[in-house]
Amino acid sequence: MFIFEYKLNQYIMKKIVFAFFLGLLSFAVKAQDVEGILTSGKWYVESVQEKGEEPELSSNKEDEWLLFTKDGKVEENHFGDSKTSSWNYDNAKKLIKISGDGTIFHRIIEISENKLIIELLEDLKGADDNLMITYVKS
Repeated sequence: MFIFEYKLNQYIMKKIVFAFFLGLLSFAVKAQDVEGILTSGKWYVESVQEKGEEPELSSNKEDEWLLFTKDGKVEENHFGDSKTSSWNYDNAKKLIKISGDGTIFHRIIEISENKLIIELLEDLKGADDNLMITYVKS
């Protein structure tokens, strides 16, 4: 009986260790793929939420969008006012840094193939006026 329990415990431990490493591997792949997801299409503003308030849905999603390119450029459009800036992604901090007229940081809260939720930070000191913006791809 003791040998059976020992072998069963070894089997279970191997499965746990394998699942753990598989989880780490899939997390690493996802972290590396953030840039691929960001550059996979145009991101339209779905809603904007100020700290502590209900999300305000965008009235015209076609006029508010971001387009990240693989060469480090980002095109932004806000109600017909278009501008191009530079961007880069800091995987360790989960931050998108957009530099143009000024520097704005976007902390990624959630990202998937069709949805991006960011916290807009004007600085990294955690100011109280941060915005949460939800983007979707059409």
